Amino acid sequence: MGQNAQYDVVVVGTGAAGLSAALKARSLGASVLVAEKGAVAGGTTAMSGGCIWAPQHHYQAQMGVTDSREAVLDYIRAVSPDGWHNTEEPLWTAFVDTVPEMLKFLETETPLRFNPNRDPDPYAEAPGGLPFGRNVSAAPIRIGILGEWRDKVRPASFDIRLNYEEMVDTFFYANPKRWALRYAPRMAWRHLMNMRTKGNALAIGLLKGCLDKGIDIWLEAPAQRLIQEDGAVVGLEVERAGETVSVGAAKGVILASGGFEWNPEMMAEHFPGPVEWTSSPRTNTGDGQRMAAAVGARLDKMDQALVMGATPITYEGQPHGLPAADYFLPHSMIVNRHGKRFVNEKQMNVGLAFAEMDPETGTPAHLPAWRIYDHQFATKYPHAMPKKTVPGNRFEAETLEDLARQIDVDPEGLVETARNFSDFARTGVDEDFGRGASTWDRNRGGDPNHKPNPTLGTIEQAPFYAMPFKASFLGTKGGARTNERAEVLNEDDRVIPGLYAAGNVMANSFGSKGVGAGTTLGPCLTWGYIAGLNAASR
Repeated sequence: MGQNAQYDVVVVGTGAAGLSAALKARSLGASVLVAEKGAVAGGTTAMSGGCIWAPQHHYQAQMGVTDSREAVLDYIRAVSPDGWHNTEEPLWTAFVDTVPEMLKFLETETPLRFNPNRDPDPYAEAPGGLPFGRNVSAAPIRIGILGEWRDKVRPASFDIRLNYEEMVDTFFYANPKRWALRYAPRMAWRHLMNMRTKGNALAIGLLKGCLDKGIDIWLEAPAQRLIQEDGAVVGLEVERAGETVSVGAAKGVILASGGFEWNPEMMAEHFPGPVEWTSSPRTNTGDGQRMAAAVGARLDKMDQALVMGATPITYEGQPHGLPAADYFLPHSMIVNRHGKRFVNEKQMNVGLAFAEMDPETGTPAHLPAWRIYDHQFATKYPHAMPKKTVPGNRFEAETLEDLARQIDVDPEGLVETARNFSDFARTGVDEDFGRGASTWDRNRGGDPNHKPNPTLGTIEQAPFYAMPFKASFLGTKGGARTNERAEVLNEDDRVIPGLYAAGNVMANSFGSKGVGAGTTLGPCLTWGYIAGLNAASR
């Protein structure tokens, strides 16, 4: 056992939840240590698109948006899974009441500034939904402000120096050449100044705030075990430089170590079926869930995760997934092995359809699934075509029947589905799944220049293409059950004194079904803030 250290509050993890928690605890006078397993800081946040769902944020007035606590809560209740309000209502209320205060706090305590964007709520038509106005992302920021820490930030998964709103509000993905030309001077300036954007900017700003406040951050310091005395958590064992260090935490330990999507045993138990192209850091192996369970915490929502379609990329020399936007565009559809569509490809929570299990076999009902494109897609959106360099990632044929045989899909089913889909595209109405009917479908992604429906296009011109649509995990959403103060609960729903959880290590009160773009980062930052506040006040 190595030497001991003593702090008021010890935080595990340097993503949005961990650094937000550390900042809040420090602002209340607590001494704070953040222990990070990886060699770089930033966690999943640093790799992300950086969108934050922050209803009632302080930029709404300048956008001409009217919002209210009641409207937000009505919306969350309306779109959340049946019965969840019975357990999650106190957590939803705490989130809604705290998120505006948290955002202002971060702008006061760090170099971060936030830009609003025009993302709609994905269910804008539901009670309390808004056509835009609840989302922000961090403004671009120079990585050089970190000084000697500038090389210790997790790199972005995709280095394009445009900010979230610059890509989403412009329908960038439908015509990247046009917007790249328009943004060329801006991007050149950002490269020159080494400015970072999206989730990377958020991580840099949070890290700078922590360093400026004298918060200690240990990298390559994986947390091993929570230390308990008389049922209360009083510290943490951390591995550092080959030694086990016992760190006292007079006021509490805050777990913010992320999900368990890189833990094969936990994934096999909670998500049976193929898992490919995971989109988070490989350090997300469920350490916080394991440590919490070892001290009697109740794990909940372990079957919840953010699942999306992804494009294969290489990250740190390994295969990784990058959330894809190609299936939003016209002249494309997704089918199952029967050649049938099974989802509105445009909806935000498309991953829910891929998580559906066959009640008879207990395996995914719609996997393997395939993205189908035609010559029109390849001509209009060549940047979105699957790359030939990835084996098994792109199939091509002169007929849909031949394409179906190549990918082991029912040929008759595929031909019939493409015929129906093309009819829908001509009328602009998807009679099967309503693609392009909602505010979200029309105003986010898609091609605004394509008529009559910006997300529907015929699939009828040879050659035809297929790409596997793999269930890609951006992060699991299950873990330690908490109350509205971010205190971890045991199997009897009693508080485990001195233990808090925030972010993807906690049982997420929204679960798999995101209520807005940024339903991961908004709650991560907010629950970190709540945990830091309550731990430091203990």
